[in-house]
Amino acid sequence: MTTVAEPAWAGGAARWYRRDPLGFVEHAARVRGPVFRLPDDGSLCVADPAEALRVLHDEEGHYDDVSDFFHVRGGRLGPRETQVAIGRAARATLRAHLTAHRERLPAVVAEMGEVSEWPAAGRAAAYRFLAEALLRPDSPPALRELMAQVVRQDVLIRPGGRLARLTRRALWARVVRALAGEVRARRAGPGPGGPGDLLDAVLEVTPPGTPAPQLAQVYLLLFRTSVAPVGHVVAWTLLAAAAHGVDLAAVPAEPAVRESLRLWPVAWLMGRPVRRPHQVGGVRLEPGDSVSVCAYLLHRDERHWPQATRFRPGRWDGPGPRGPYLPFGGGPFTCAGAVVARTLATDLLAAVTEDARLEVRGGRGHPHVAGIITPPSFQLRRTPRQA
Repeated sequence: MTTVAEPAWAGGAARWYRRDPLGFVEHAARVRGPVFRLPDDGSLCVADPAEALRVLHDEEGHYDDVSDFFHVRGGRLGPRETQVAIGRAARATLRAHLTAHRERLPAVVAEMGEVSEWPAAGRAAAYRFLAEALLRPDSPPALRELMAQVVRQDVLIRPGGRLARLTRRALWARVVRALAGEVRARRAGPGPGGPGDLLDAVLEVTPPGTPAPQLAQVYLLLFRTSVAPVGHVVAWTLLAAAAHGVDLAAVPAEPAVRESLRLWPVAWLMGRPVRRPHQVGGVRLEPGDSVSVCAYLLHRDERHWPQATRFRPGRWDGPGPRGPYLPFGGGPFTCAGAVVARTLATDLLAAVTEDARLEVRGGRGHPHVAGIITPPSFQLRRTPRQA
């Protein structure tokens, strides 16, 4: 687990949480128990399995049923039925591409070369494989180059630092304008001559009057969650295996990915706005409050996951003591692309490890947390086993 020096609880809590949210929630759970307040917005953080599942699978209307994932500049894209339709359409598009082009993954991995820098290499590989499903080949070349630039410049992970933030915002604004223009062009022109892409999927299921900039932003959110999590899951798997002495050549890729997602869930903190008064863990909640289920803590609960902080892919062999497993969220707000992302991560990891010796150098820094948990940078040396 993340370890940090423990400053005084009062006064420094908000700064601590902003600097190291994982270290803060671990400390808070130890000293306050599995239900406690987060210092940034007062959200109630829940790491008790029973309470967490009640929150996520709420059937009594205690929480807002519209996902904040679709909250973009200009308002939240709704209603819930539209959100569900977008998720299904996106999932179908990406799944069809994965099924049709899976055999290309070894070639994608070969492009990394013998030495690659991660997690950027993982994001780049996921993007290269999905590129034609994300934006079809007949799209404007300038737009396709902008999307490649988004990946190359690590805009997907919300880099810190004032200059980095300004650079990211400028590029993001350019991409939104370009995508909005493409939305208008596609609305006015004929449909795709061949298989549609992720932008077509969004256009097909959203109301015709939806503003083009809103659709551009929704597309970008889907683009980000289609690329970054896949690359990061594979990166965490490589890093964790090296740290814990696990030979990935001797372990099936699927349980290795599942174990990586347990330690570093994509949806590590899931918030739900409160709509009706009720109690969680003995704490009274009112409309306007919010509850955040912490999958990161749930996945590291020693009561349900023996040797919880160790990377042990073998724990997924057969039955065993396990707690809630929520790497992509839970309940009605589980990520629509969860199955596709996990499958692609598994296939990509298998391609990386096939007939290769792996050597990891670096990766000893702290993870970067901004929406998803980004692993520290490391270098992967990949050489043929015959050598």
